[in-house]
Amino acid sequence: MARPGLSVVAAAGVCLVAYSFLVGLWPSRSGADLDLVLLVRSWVNLPTGLGEDFGFLGIALLLLVVGTRAERAVPRRAVLPVAAGVVLTAVLALAGAEPLVDDSVITPALTAGLALLLVNVVKPLLRRAPALAAFVLVEVACLLVLLGTAAGLPLLAAAAGLVPVVVWGLLAALRVEDRVSTRHLALVGLPGFAVLVAADRLSPDTLPFWRPLGAVYAVLLFAIALPRGADLAGRAAVRWLADRAVVLVVAVIAIGYPLLGLLGEVLPAAVTVVVGVLVTGVAGDLAYRGLRRVT
Repeated sequence: MARPGLSVVAAAGVCLVAYSFLVGLWPSRSGADLDLVLLVRSWVNLPTGLGEDFGFLGIALLLLVVGTRAERAVPRRAVLPVAAGVVLTAVLALAGAEPLVDDSVITPALTAGLALLLVNVVKPLLRRAPALAAFVLVEVACLLVLLGTAAGLPLLAAAAGLVPVVVWGLLAALRVEDRVSTRHLALVGLPGFAVLVAADRLSPDTLPFWRPLGAVYAVLLFAIALPRGADLAGRAAVRWLADRAVVLVVAVIAIGYPLLGLLGEVLPAAVTVVVGVLVTGVAGDLAYRGLRRVT
């Protein structure tokens, strides 16, 4: 599905992830919360119920974009930066640095991989009966949530619990191609939301954040941006962010966050964050340009 609005969704997701991890999470863990972040939390996050400094909202938007492209082969430009990010994170951890290896990062990465694997498994059914295939994906996700919880595998349960978000993106692509009806969106989407809620309730780590609400906001923003984002999608900043979405997210995790830990030892928190965000953007851009030359 090629829609200009997807670029807007991807760009927004990248910005929210960067804000959450670099501007919100690192200063908070360092005991140096920025006044601007505290203000946003009081006036926006608390009233809307969006926790984690919009981090999950950004992740949900990106998972929706993944879903719209789930039927395609995964491009090398997406695989290579993720693989490089994993290697770099491991090297930094062994070197004594503090890369971001929280469940908030690992879980959505596992979700994307798991969802794409499941889509490939049901691809023959997806061609013949797309709505049924999407429903099967939701049911398999539900089964994996229950199995992961029962077997003491919380990461599996959490990752499977987010698979419905990817399925929603897939359903949107199928609807645009007129392969499913609006009725199918509800018949598959609502059970998917039930799986998301169940996984959230079964995970004590995510209970305080009420992530299903964040997923609902993501779907609403997605539904608004998809048909109406053409004007914004044409802007240079949006195109820049959307084209580099994968490498920028990897750069936030593998470069930006560890860099903040180093800079924070010699610079004030506000300066550290500004420099860290700029370096992350430059690193992501350089990585993107390098990928274009080799792929």
